[in-house]
Amino acid sequence: MKRFLFIAITFASIVFYASCDRVKFTVPKSGSSNLDWSLYPDGDSAFYVSQGLWPTFVANTNTLRNVLIEDFTGHGCVSCPPQTANMESLITTNPSRIFGLGIHSSPIGITSYQETNAAFPIILYCEQGLEIGIFFGSFPGSTFIGNPGFCVNRTLAGGQFVSNAGPPITSKTNLCLSSTLKVNLQATSNYFASTRGLFLHTEVDKIDPTLTNELGLVVYVVEDSLIARQTVPDQNDPDGTPNDPVLTHTDGIHETYVHRDILRGCIDGKSFGKTLTSSNLNANGKYYLNYTYKLPDQYSPDNMHLLIYVYDKTTYEIYQVIKHEI
Repeated sequence: MKRFLFIAITFASIVFYASCDRVKFTVPKSGSSNLDWSLYPDGDSAFYVSQGLWPTFVANTNTLRNVLIEDFTGHGCVSCPPQTANMESLITTNPSRIFGLGIHSSPIGITSYQETNAAFPIILYCEQGLEIGIFFGSFPGSTFIGNPGFCVNRTLAGGQFVSNAGPPITSKTNLCLSSTLKVNLQATSNYFASTRGLFLHTEVDKIDPTLTNELGLVVYVVEDSLIARQTVPDQNDPDGTPNDPVLTHTDGIHETYVHRDILRGCIDGKSFGKTLTSSNLNANGKYYLNYTYKLPDQYSPDNMHLLIYVYDKTTYEIYQVIKHEI
């Protein structure tokens, strides 16, 4: 009897000792089961938490609404560089709250403006960008019939999501900047160079109780800049200055054009993101979504960032967007 009792106690002790770390360092219930833990060098979700890598978000005191300008463009579009330059000029007036994004797509996806060939071998489009372009080009009565085109927080002006260029973009931007914040958003992340793995954690706070439509969360993966050829107006650089001696132009081609904020995809492969559901809702009334992503080998983490936004899945309006460095 004593021998049996000793064996039972010893076995129980072994089980407790082997499992005590797992009990102590419990992975948060919401949003952890769908993560690729092989991208964490230690390969252990409990250890990730025990090292303080799983965040506890502080109160989000932000009260200002930011703006995302989606620029539908193409390296073969001669009219695009001057209008992109106008957008970038607008961004400089409030760079902490206005963010630009180059989506290399037309209303029908790939055209001669986006396709690669011997003269333009570098791919600037991506699957999700093409899908988004086609989506906004397919609305009945849409005036988005070619490049360039711009969405500003996907707000409407004259019944149109996409404005061709000029004053409508500035007007939409200023209206959004001065409007009341309805949804707050914050994020934190951990990047592991050895696996090229990114762990992103987000918090969404719906502060306007009158919002009843479903909300979606999208995370764009964005390349900061890339030097590549671009069709431009003959003998004009992208800001419209004629005969600029600093730039090299031949036959309307800018040989060292700097493409900025290039959409390279969505972190989960979903052009319109994830719908916020009760499974993402915490007891504090806020939503938490978490992602893992392996940065492709051709991109440097120092030249990449994320644009994270929350939008209305009925009206498509973007309520808040933040820029997050990798």
